[in-house]
Amino acid sequence: MIGATLLNYRIISQLGAGGLGTVYLGEHAIIGRKAALKVLNATVSQDEHIVQRFIAEARSVNTIRHPNIVDVTDYGQENGSFIIVMELLEGETVAARLEKVLSIEERHAVTMLTQAASALAAAHERGIVHRDLKPDNLFLTSYPDYPDFLKVLDFGIAKLLGASSGPRTTPGLIIGTPAYMSPEQVMGDEALDARSDIYSLGVVAYRMLTGRLPFEGNLMQLMQGHLNGTPAPLREHEPRLSEAIERVVLRCLARKPEDRYQSMKVLRKELATLGGRPPVAFSREEVAAVVAPRPIAPVEQGLAKVPPALPLAPDELVGDPDEPPAVEVTREEHAERLQVVAVSARLKEIICKRLRDDSLKLPALPEVAMRCLDLANDPEASFAALARLIERDPFIASRLLRLANSPVYGGVSRISSVEGAVSRVGFKTLVAVLQELAAEQVFVSRDPTIRHAFRGIWEHCLGVATLARDLCAHLPMLDANAAYLGGLFHDIGKPVVAAMLLDLERGKQAGAFVSGGVWRRVVDECHREVGSIIAFRWYLPREVAQAIAQLDTFDLRRGRSTSNVVRLANGLCKREGLDVKAPDLEVVSRVILQGRQVLRLSEEQVEASVKGLTQRVQALTQERAAGEGSVGAMSRSAS
Repeated sequence: MIGATLLNYRIISQLGAGGLGTVYLGEHAIIGRKAALKVLNATVSQDEHIVQRFIAEARSVNTIRHPNIVDVTDYGQENGSFIIVMELLEGETVAARLEKVLSIEERHAVTMLTQAASALAAAHERGIVHRDLKPDNLFLTSYPDYPDFLKVLDFGIAKLLGASSGPRTTPGLIIGTPAYMSPEQVMGDEALDARSDIYSLGVVAYRMLTGRLPFEGNLMQLMQGHLNGTPAPLREHEPRLSEAIERVVLRCLARKPEDRYQSMKVLRKELATLGGRPPVAFSREEVAAVVAPRPIAPVEQGLAKVPPALPLAPDELVGDPDEPPAVEVTREEHAERLQVVAVSARLKEIICKRLRDDSLKLPALPEVAMRCLDLANDPEASFAALARLIERDPFIASRLLRLANSPVYGGVSRISSVEGAVSRVGFKTLVAVLQELAAEQVFVSRDPTIRHAFRGIWEHCLGVATLARDLCAHLPMLDANAAYLGGLFHDIGKPVVAAMLLDLERGKQAGAFVSGGVWRRVVDECHREVGSIIAFRWYLPREVAQAIAQLDTFDLRRGRSTSNVVRLANGLCKREGLDVKAPDLEVVSRVILQGRQVLRLSEEQVEASVKGLTQRVQALTQERAAGEGSVGAMSRSAS
C-alpha cells in the first residue's frame, strides 16, 4: 500500500491498524496537505454490512461536526478499497499516555473526560452511539493555547438509533472491546442506547484515575465482571482521589442502565462541577466587568494627592511598598493609578471566583515529573527506577543529561546515561531540577507577545534563584533548594495573569482597553495569588508558596526565612541589572539594606554571593537555549 495513491493522496506510511481497517499517512498529490486515510481491510471489504458501517462512520462523524471529534474531509472507493480521509492529528492516544504514566492526575483526567463527554453528547443528540469507547480511541493533541485537547476517534461500529434502514449488527453479536463493554453489550443487546457509552466512559475513567480496570482477567472473567461484578471503590487503589470523582465514576459503572446518568449531557455537567470544564475565553460579562469597572470619583483639577491608603503596584514598577507614597502626582498619573486599582480589583475578583470554581486554567506539572517526584520521595526507590521513568519524556531526559554534565553538577567524566545523571545529581537535587524544567515551560509560549514580554522575566527568575541559593551558604539553617525554588517561582504567576489580560482584550473587539503601563502594573498586582497556588499544586515545599505570596515585604518576625532570602535576592538582582526595567536605585538600596539587617548578613557576605552573578545567569540561559535547539518542538508548550 505504501506509495500507492488513493483519492489523490499518496500513501507515505502506516500509522496504525485495527480489526476493521488500517490507518495510513497520506499527502495530497496536488496541494501537499497531509491527512490520515483509514482504509477498510480487504478481508472484510466483501461484507456488505461492514462496508455500510464503514461508510456510515464517515457520514455520522461529518454530521456531528464537534471540535472534540476528529474531522472527516472525504470518503470514497478506489481500486477496490473503501477509504475515509480524516484530519491528521499530532500527539498520542490516552492509551499511549497511560503506558507512560500508569494513571493520570485527577484534575487532568476530569478535563479530558469532560471533553469526551461533550463530544459524545453531541453524537447522542444525533442518534449516534459510539459503542467502542476505550483509551485507544481517545486522542490527545496539543493546540498552542490548549495542551491535551481531546478528540474522539473511530465511530466504525457506531449505531444509528432509530434508523429503519442502514447498517445494523447481527442480533446477539458482541462488537466492541471486552474490557470496556457495557453489560448490555456483553449480552449482545441490539437495542442498547447512549447509556452504554456512559458505562464505557466510566471504565475509561476508572482506568485513567487508578491505573487499573474495574474488572480484569480472561474474556469470560471480564464478561462475568460486567454482568455480575461490583467494581472496587477507586480510592482503594488511589487514596488521593476525591470522593466526588469516585461517586461519579461508580455511578457510570452501575450495572443497570436506569441507575447510571441518563444522558451524556448530564454527565458532562457533573464533570464540569469537579473542575473539568475545558479552559474557555472570558465571558462577555467578565470582559465587561474588567473593561468597564465601576465609576470612580473624578480627579480634581490640577494636581491631586494620592491617598496614603491607595493600594499601589509592587516595587517592580512604582517603588517599594515600604516607601511612603509620593506627595504629588500629575492628573494623568493619578488617573492611571486609579485605573490600575480598578482593573486589578476586578481581575482579582474573577481570579478568586475561578479558583473557587476550579475553572481557572493553571499550568500543570507534567505527569512524568509528578511521577518522578512521588518516586523520589520513596525511601526504597532506586536510581534505575527513576531513570526508567524519566526516559519516557525525551525533553526531561535530554535536559537532565545536559545539566548533569554542566559545570554546576558535572565532574571530570562525561555521563551518557539517564541513570548516571540521576546518580550524579542525587534525589534531592533531581526534585528541584524537575520542577525547574516545568517552571521554565510556563515562560515559553507560541504567542509572540507573551514570549517577548516574559523572556527577560525568566532570566530574572534564574538570577533570583541562583543568588537565593548562594546566600543560603551563609544561612546554614535554611534549605538552599527551597530558596532556589522560591526564587525560580516567585514570578510564575505573571504569564498566567498576562494570558488572562490578553483574553480580555481579545474579547473586546475595540482592542486594548488599558495602556501598556497599566497592563504591566495589573499583572504585578494580581500574580502573587496565582503563583502561590501553582506552587501548592506542584507540591513545592510550603516555604516556597509562602515566599511567593509574601515577597513584597520582609517578614520581620521570622527573621532568617526563605521568603526574606528571596526578597533580598530579588533586590540584589535588580541592582545588578537582572530585570526587565531600569530599577529605582534608591528604593533597591533600601530593600537590600533592610534585607541584610533582617537576615543578619554582612556586606562582605552579600557581595561575595553576588560576585559574577550576571555571568553565571548568562551561562545558564545560553546553555538552556542550546538545549532547546536539540530537543526542538518537545520544549514548547503553551503558557
